[in-house]
Formats: sequence, structure tokens, C-alpha cells
Amino acid sequence: MKNLIANIVFTTFLILITSCQFDPYAGELTTDKPKREDVIGVYQFEGQTIFEVSIDKLGQNATIVLRPDSTYQVNNIPNVFGGMDDEEKKHISAKGNWKIETIRTVENRWGSLEKVWGITLTNIDQILTNISFTGDKAPYGLMIIVDDPTLGQMMSFQKKR
Repeated sequence: MKNLIANIVFTTFLILITSCQFDPYAGELTTDKPKREDVIGVYQFEGQTIFEVSIDKLGQNATIVLRPDSTYQVNNIPNVFGGMDDEEKKHISAKGNWKIETIRTVENRWGSLEKVWGITLTNIDQILTNISFTGDKAPYGLMIIVDDPTLGQMMSFQKKR
């Protein structure tokens, strides 16, 4: 009987611990589809929460450019994503096409799931394929979630023009 009670207590403890994990940036993500004209522009690197990584001067000037013709250009995004080429490839730059899409879901305060809107990019490293919009209205920002969202590791970009 003691083992049964101990197992119930332990199981309850595990459920509580695992159910308390959440994405600390969920409230900043865009859950209403933004207008295309509101997201076209230049986004400048603003900050990151990957504390064990320092961003050099080139990375601090990283940009993501979304053009009206559905093309993009990414310039000098610091490669802090834990891939095997981190040492050789310090920055990521690419060109391709972009589009607005639902890229994931988040749980709202009532417990139901809401779509998170962002951009999907072609012709780029896998970690940068889906980038979330931030904000409730224009000007929107961009957020790259690194690894598991519950870890709170991200890079943010703010629209400059």
C-alpha cells in the first residue's frame, strides 16, 4: 500500500512539473493574421536570450528584408543554433522567397490553441525556415525561436522601415 501511495504522489509530481512548462514569449507572438503590406520592410537584429553566446559586431547588424515581390534577403544572422557548422559558418546570409503562414500554435489563457503567424522562407538553413511575427499590430517584429520554445531562447528583430 505504501508503494501505491508513493507511486501516486510521484506521478502527480511529474504531471505538475511537466504541465507547468510554457513558452515565455507566447504572449508576444502574433495570433491574428497580419496584412501583407504591414510586414514588408527591413528588420534589424535587436537582441537575443541565448546567454552563453556573444554576438559580434557583424551579427549585431543582422537584417531580414521582406520585399513586396515575395523575395527576401537575410544578412549576417549569427549562427547560434547549435549546428555542426557553427565554427565554420559564423553568420547566415541567404536569398529566396517568403510568405505569411501559420507556423505553430500557442495555448491562450483560456486553454484553447491559437494560430501563430509568421513567415516561411525558402532556400535557407532549416532553423530559419519558420520565423514568428511579434506584436498585436503594425509595426510587427520577428522572432526566431531556438530549439524548444519552453527554453526561452530566441533572437528578436524589429522593423526599421
